[in-house]
Amino acid sequence: MAVDLGYYQEPREATHDEIAAATGLSETTVSEHLRKIEATVFSSLHVGTTDR
Repeated sequence: MAVDLGYYQEPREATHDEIAAATGLSETTVSEHLRKIEATVFSSLHVGTTDR
C-alpha cells in the first residue's frame, strides 16, 4: 500500500497517516511495519558486501 500510495516517491506523496487510513491500521502500526520492512530490505542488500 505504501508503494501504491507513493510513500517512496520523491517527493513523498503519502504520509503514515494516509497509509493508515487506506489500510485501516493505526499510524503507529503502519510506522512499525514500514520500519521492519525497510530493515529487512536493507539487510538483504547488505549481505555479501565488504566493509570499506
